[in-house]
Amino acid sequence: MRPATASAAFVNHVLDVAEQHGCEGESLLATIGLPRERLSDPILRIPMHQLRALLALSASITGLPHFGLLVGAAVRPGTYGVLGYVSMTSATLGESMSMIRRFGKIVFDSPSSQTHIEINDGRVLVEDQRISELEPYCAFQQEAVLTGWTAFGRWLIASNHPVLAVTMRHPAMGDPAVYERFFGCPVQFGAKRNSLVFPASMLAMRVQGADPRTHKSLLLEATLQLGRSYAPLSVIGRLRALLVEQLPGGDFSLESLASHLAMSPRTLQRKLAVEGENFTQVLETMRMELADHHLRSTDASIMDIALTLGFSQASAFSHAFRQARGISPADFRKALHKQ
Repeated sequence: MRPATASAAFVNHVLDVAEQHGCEGESLLATIGLPRERLSDPILRIPMHQLRALLALSASITGLPHFGLLVGAAVRPGTYGVLGYVSMTSATLGESMSMIRRFGKIVFDSPSSQTHIEINDGRVLVEDQRISELEPYCAFQQEAVLTGWTAFGRWLIASNHPVLAVTMRHPAMGDPAVYERFFGCPVQFGAKRNSLVFPASMLAMRVQGADPRTHKSLLLEATLQLGRSYAPLSVIGRLRALLVEQLPGGDFSLESLASHLAMSPRTLQRKLAVEGENFTQVLETMRMELADHHLRSTDASIMDIALTLGFSQASAFSHAFRQARGISPADFRKALHKQ
């Protein structure tokens, strides 16, 4: 499994916020064992454990338990690198949000989480969804993610629009009133997920810096940057990472995924064959690994799990699971509860 990483651009942003609140940057970097030169190129990958250490140390030194919120509140396009720039040139907030799922790994790449977006009854739920426990949970990082999405979205549409609801899995790190003032609504701590909800009508709001021509060139740059950033990974590793993002939206055809990886379908198949796999095998293996996780670690319904894995019906998921595991998903979950 690939190591969890963050972009040097985002780590630089955290360092800037820490210095603005009285921390000494060189001392912070020395303490977490991160050489300054590693931050010189914004697309370089920084181990996630060093980002978590930087956030925790900065919160401790500043005495600000809501340091993660401060990091998120201060984000601007450069914080997210090319993802930020491709978002700010999108036509609408909805189009900008679709860039998160497509290029989110440029900022954070972790095998333990994915961005989940759901639209129902005139409301949009955006969740930093936990899909495994391979990486430690970091409350400061989760707060930076949710407040960052909110602050950047407001900046894009030039509106300090309140959100409808916010939930966080961890207990309150500081005064809950600080969070409520930022989001403009009550924040539920100790919840089942890290998410925010806002009106679906906002998806159609125009982005102030929309520029179709620049957006098109930045889409190409973002695609190429993904390829450069993840070149050391096997093609199978890159495909698995992409599948985690694309399965919930149902956009996981060979042609679509090959395009995301900046290669032709034939080239993707050829490179997978060199590594001893084919596209169908990687897809089926990834689906079953994620199915195991959801059945073990969540109380999601069989239908919800089926949709998350890109199946159109629960029956199709059940059939595939039985073929792979020799037992139905429902019986698998019952057996787990008896252990």
